[in-house]
Amino acid sequence: MVRESREDKVDRILTATLSELSKKGYESTTINDIADSAKISRGLLHYYFKDKEDLVAQALSFGFGTMWDASIASISSARTPEQLVDTMIDVLKKNLKEKPDFSALLFEMWVSSRRSKKINKVFADGLNEAIARLKKLFEFASAIGVLKLNPEEAEGFVRMLLAIYHGMAIQLLSSPERIDDDRIWLPIRRMLLLALR
Repeated sequence: MVRESREDKVDRILTATLSELSKKGYESTTINDIADSAKISRGLLHYYFKDKEDLVAQALSFGFGTMWDASIASISSARTPEQLVDTMIDVLKKNLKEKPDFSALLFEMWVSSRRSKKINKVFADGLNEAIARLKKLFEFASAIGVLKLNPEEAEGFVRMLLAIYHGMAIQLLSSPERIDDDRIWLPIRRMLLLALR
């Protein structure tokens, strides 16, 4: 039998944490729930993480990383403004379809971050990393002629994109049957294309 590495065990715990938080929410999820889901003892959980807040903060960081890595990889393959906008819309749709619980959890964690300095830091760091990565991506796309974007306006554009992303996520989590409704996306697509030309 192959022994599980420390890194694999921690990843399993963080995955179980995100799963439990997505199902039950922050307040209702207990350390025992997470230990049971990860199939480890509560003592071992405390060996790796100081407390629930530490575990949740690390799980959020872990979740942000995998989500953004996949999203940025998809967006970076675009070679025209149309491909870029269509890919951004597709990424949002995909995240809402495949990970609706994680998307909902992010909004709950934003609320929790207002009461917890540790969760607030992870949330702020995740947002700042997303802004920096997208800004760098759009500056590169502009430099190679995929789109026209004033470098001084790149951060404002990225923040506008994230506002649209988060606003649409809130709306569509409440009405998932509308995720593929083109009547919603066509005006957003037109607006984004105007901003990129």
